Amino acid sequence: MKRYLDLIPISAKRHRRQSLMTRLCIFLAVFLVTAIFGMADMELRSQRQQAIMDGGNWHIAFRDITEEQAARIAAWPEVKTSSWYGVVNYDCDEGYTLSGIKTAICGADPAWMGMFPAVQVEEGSFDAEGSGVLLTENARARLDVQVDDFIQLYTPDGRVLDLQVTGFVTNTAMLDHEDAFGLVMNTQTFRSYFSGDTAQDADSVYYVQFSPLCRILQVVESIKTELHLTDAQVFPYGKLLGLMGQSDDPLMLRLYLTAAVLAVLVATAGILMIASSLNSNIAQRISFFGLLRCLGATRKQVARFVRLEALNWCKTAIPLGLAAGTALVWVLCSLLVKLSPTYFAGMPAFGISGIGLTCGVVIGLVTVLLAARAPAKRAAKVSPLCAVSGNATPVSPVRRAANTRLFRVDTALGVRHATASKKNFFLMVSSFAFSIILFLAFNMAIDFMHQSITPLRPYSADLSIISADQTCSIPPELGQHLAEDPVVKRVYGRMFAYGIPATIDGQEGTVDLISYEINQFGWASGSLLEGSIDESLNGNGLLALYGNGTTRHTGSTVTADFGTGTQTLTVSGVLSDCPFQSEPGVEIFICSEGTFRTLTGQDGYTILDLQLNADATDADVEAIRTQVGSGTTFSDDRRSNSEAIGAYYSFALFVYGFLSVIALIAVFNIVNSISMSVSARVRQYGAMRAIGMSSHQLMRMVAAEAATYSLFGILVGCAVGLLANWFLFRITVTANWGIPWYIPWAALGLIVLLVAFSAALAVRGPSQRIRRMSIVETIHAE
Repeated sequence: MKRYLDLIPISAKRHRRQSLMTRLCIFLAVFLVTAIFGMADMELRSQRQQAIMDGGNWHIAFRDITEEQAARIAAWPEVKTSSWYGVVNYDCDEGYTLSGIKTAICGADPAWMGMFPAVQVEEGSFDAEGSGVLLTENARARLDVQVDDFIQLYTPDGRVLDLQVTGFVTNTAMLDHEDAFGLVMNTQTFRSYFSGDTAQDADSVYYVQFSPLCRILQVVESIKTELHLTDAQVFPYGKLLGLMGQSDDPLMLRLYLTAAVLAVLVATAGILMIASSLNSNIAQRISFFGLLRCLGATRKQVARFVRLEALNWCKTAIPLGLAAGTALVWVLCSLLVKLSPTYFAGMPAFGISGIGLTCGVVIGLVTVLLAARAPAKRAAKVSPLCAVSGNATPVSPVRRAANTRLFRVDTALGVRHATASKKNFFLMVSSFAFSIILFLAFNMAIDFMHQSITPLRPYSADLSIISADQTCSIPPELGQHLAEDPVVKRVYGRMFAYGIPATIDGQEGTVDLISYEINQFGWASGSLLEGSIDESLNGNGLLALYGNGTTRHTGSTVTADFGTGTQTLTVSGVLSDCPFQSEPGVEIFICSEGTFRTLTGQDGYTILDLQLNADATDADVEAIRTQVGSGTTFSDDRRSNSEAIGAYYSFALFVYGFLSVIALIAVFNIVNSISMSVSARVRQYGAMRAIGMSSHQLMRMVAAEAATYSLFGILVGCAVGLLANWFLFRITVTANWGIPWYIPWAALGLIVLLVAFSAALAVRGPSQRIRRMSIVETIHAE
C-alpha cells in the first residue's frame, strides 16, 4: 500500500454492512429518479403516439391559402413535410354512397399517408398521378371488390363516378361507428370531381409537419408575417404541440409548471436520501478517520479519502439503480403494449429513456459529491489524540436533561438521541417527510386522469343495431337469437318514446321515455342519488335524471299518454347521469321493459347493443351483420373502444406506477435510514447495556427514536404535501374543470400508515441485532 487512498477497498470490506447500507441508499435514490423520470418520458412518448394515431403527425394546418403560398411554406427550411387535404361527406350525411352505403371521400397528396399512420395501405398502392382510389378495408368483403376493380360512387347531385380501386386502407373508428366506407384519392383527382361541392374543400386545408428541433410557434409567426396570413387561417394541433413542449396554450403551460414542480420534488427526495445516508455512515466511523490522522494523514487527505470513498460506492450503486429503473420502465411499456396492442404496437418494449438515465446519473454523482463535503470536513477535524484515547465521537454539551416527566427513561433517551444532532434530525425528518410530500403531490394526477380521460364504461357496446327511423322496429326475437351466438357476451336493448307531452309535478313539459333491462339497471345503480333501483326494475316506478335544468326527487309524478291512454307514474329513484342526451327542455325518464310495453303498446327495440368476447373476429362481426339484415344501422365501436382503453391504460399505468414506486422507496428508505442511525450509536447502546439497561428498554429506546423521526416526518410531510397537492390540483384540475380542491383523505391515510408501518418494521431488525451481540462486542463495534 503506497497511498492512504488504497485503504478505501480494504475499509469497504471491513465495514461491509455499513458500506452495503450506504450503497443501498444510493441505489434507492438513483432507482427513484431513474424510474420516475423514465416513466414520465415513456408516458410522454405514449401520449405523443396516441395523439398521432388519433389526429395525425402534423403540427399546423393552413386554410384558404393559394398554391403559391403553399409552395413557399413547403420550401421553408424548418418544414419537414406537407400535404393538401380535403374531404366531402365527412359526417356521412350528404348523400354520397357506394352500393347504397354511406361513403366519405378525401383527397390528399402522397405525403399525407405518412402523416396519418392510422390510415395504412393494407394492399395495393396510392395512385399519386392517375385517377385511382384507395378503398377502406371494410368495403372489400361487403362489396366483393379487389384491386383494379371498378366501383360506382353516387353523388347527391345525380352523378355516377366510375372509379378504379388501386388499394385498400385500414378503417377508422368513425367510419366503423357510422357503418360507412371511405375513399382516398390524390388531390388533383379530388378537385376535378368535387371542387366547390362542399365548404370543406381540399383547396383550403394544408397540413404542415415541422422539424421537432425548431421553435414551431416562432416559425409559424414568421410565416404568417411574410405571407400576410391571419390567425383565422392557422390551426395548430394543440395536443401534439403540447406534448412536444412547444405550446403556449394556458392549459399546457400549467401542465409544464406541474411537471417542473414534480421533477424538483423527485430530485430533492433523492438528494435528501443520499445526504442522510452519508451523514450517518461517516458519523459511525469518526474514530477510523482519527486513526488515519495518527498515521500521518493530513486533513486534506482525510477529506479526499471520504469523497473518493463515496464515489467508490457509486461504482456499483448507480449502475444497479439505473438498471433497476430501466427494467421497471420496460415492464410498464410491455404491459402497455400487451393491454392495448393495436394502439401502442409501435412503442418499443425495451425502450431506453435518455432523460431517465441522465437524471439518475447526475442526481447520483452530484448528490454524493455534495453530500460528502460536510462529512469530509467533519472527519478531517477529528483530533488524533481523541482517536487514540477512544473518544473520537464528538459529544455535544448537554444543557438540558432528557425529559423523564412525560416519558420513561428509555423512551426519553430515544427522543433525545433523535433530536440531539440538529443536522441529522433535519436530514432524517426531511427524508421521511419527502416520501409523504411526493406521494401527495403525485396523487393529484389521479384526479387529473379521471377528468381528462373518460374510461370505457361498463355499458359501452362493441356493436349497436339501431332502428333506421328511430322507432321501436327491431323485433325482440333478434336479440334472443343473437344472444345464442358463442362470440356474443351480452345483449341488451332499449326502447325509446320521444317527445311525449306530459304533466310533471303539476307543470306542463315534454319527456323522453327509455326502457332498461336488468343489466342496464345494474349499471345505473352506481349513479343512484336517491330512492331505489328495484322499484323501477320491478315495474313500480320511474327513474328520473338529475340536471338538465330539473331537480326531480323521489315521489315526483309524471302524467302522460304514451300511446295506451293517460296514466300517472311515480318517480322511485333519481340518477346523477345516464348515457343519453335529450333536446333542451326535454326530461328523460327510465322504466322497465314491461312498464314500457304497457304504457306504449310497443314491443320492439329502438337499439340493440352487443358486447363481444375478447376472441371475436371481423368474420364473426360480418356474420352478425348478415343475421341483422337491412333496414337498420349497424354501428361497430370496437376500434373506438380499443382506443379508449388504450388512452386510459396509458395514463393509469404510469400514474399508479409513480405512486407505487414512491411508496416502495418510502418503505426501503425508512427501514434503511433507521438501521443506519442505530448502527451509528451502537457503542452508546453497548455502554447503556453495561450499566444495566435491559433488552426491552433498549428496544423501547430505539422505537422512541424511530417514532420521533416518523412523527415529525409525518407532520412536516402532511403539511407540505397537502400544500403541494392543493397547489397542483388548483392549477390543473380546478383551473380546467372548476372542481374545488378537497383533502385526499384516502391517500393521506394510506401514506401515513405506510410510514408508521415502515418505522415499526425498521425497529425490529437493529434491536434484535444489538440484543444478540455481547456487551463487549457492542462497545467495540465499528
